[in-house]
Amino acid sequence: MNTRIIPITLALSDKEQNKRIEQMIAANHMVRLVDDDASEMGVLIYEPGDQVDDDLPHIIHALESGAAEDVYLAGNVANPEVLIRAMRSGIREFLQYPIEENDFRAALMRTAMRGSLTEDQGEKGKIFTLVGGKSGLGTTTLAVNLACCLNAQAPGRTVLLDMRRPAGEVPYFLDLKYEYTWGNLTEDITRLDSTYLTSVMAQHESGLHVLPGPSGTDRPDEHSLLLILEQLRRLYDHVIVDTSSPQGDSIPKEVEQANAIIMTLQLSLPCLARTSKLVETIRSYDPDAERRLHLVANRVTKNSTIGVSEAAEVLERKIQWIIPEDGDATLAAINQGTPLVIAYPKSPVSKAIHSIAKSLAPRPKKTRKGLSLPFGSLFRKKTKSSDKNDNLAGATL
Repeated sequence: MNTRIIPITLALSDKEQNKRIEQMIAANHMVRLVDDDASEMGVLIYEPGDQVDDDLPHIIHALESGAAEDVYLAGNVANPEVLIRAMRSGIREFLQYPIEENDFRAALMRTAMRGSLTEDQGEKGKIFTLVGGKSGLGTTTLAVNLACCLNAQAPGRTVLLDMRRPAGEVPYFLDLKYEYTWGNLTEDITRLDSTYLTSVMAQHESGLHVLPGPSGTDRPDEHSLLLILEQLRRLYDHVIVDTSSPQGDSIPKEVEQANAIIMTLQLSLPCLARTSKLVETIRSYDPDAERRLHLVANRVTKNSTIGVSEAAEVLERKIQWIIPEDGDATLAAINQGTPLVIAYPKSPVSKAIHSIAKSLAPRPKKTRKGLSLPFGSLFRKKTKSSDKNDNLAGATL
């Protein structure tokens, strides 16, 4: 189902019902109230009044042109003539006064379902989530450099999301100055749209876009994070997420929603034990994760006492990629605040990461539809009708 926040525009002359539905909107994280002169209308909730004959053609035009995503009629009256005109024009909902919260939510669910069936079916961006059994495995190094490799193919089409807690380190790897973090988005998640998301993004000189994480704060709630991830997938071809090992009794949304889960490990018994436990944890909560899970052996030396094939046997699964040890170049790049693949492109580590990026098969760029359309003011103040008629609360027309 479409997970974006649905804008709501109110055109109600009944002040009491207007206030009532404003309270419902404020309490529902899936919708947000917009002014009638905003650049997007979303769902228009309209109360037919004395001017309905003048208003309805404009409202129908807004619906047919896409300026309005959906239209709900509301009021004490279910005027048969108006309802017939509405049904013929694609208006399907009528909210009976007093508007009940369950009726309002049901209408929104039907709108979201219809939107899911008719929205652009072009491919969304792919999420690649990088995770390790513990810190210190080189997961952030891999995330930063993998993002740079993918971005080099189409600058500005890759974003790096820093989800490490309690504080991420991505900006240090890029010597990146930034003003905003995803924490700013979660302060008022109802404002989240493509324009707002773009405005808080930091940009590296390579063209890579970065959404840093705040320091010392908890993770966003699951709903907020899902909305952020979905917006990122609409805007970018590749979403690289650097995250911590899952904690608690569920797997985080950035792992659950990932097209590929890239798990880093090192060839030591304690690390293999942690990796095995993490793999089983993810499997237990998401059986589909098995096909999306890829193991990366990092910092592999020729004289390691545990070989890659032995580690694969211990884990009972294939290790897809191997990154050799090159501590000097890696540390030098980190201290410079320059990605390794840029500072030392001939390093064996850089070559290995380029190989990983290539195997992840980036998609050709496809044009995505915008999330809103401009429109003019389509209604005026209406006089409240006092007629009472059929009880069609929450009805689908």
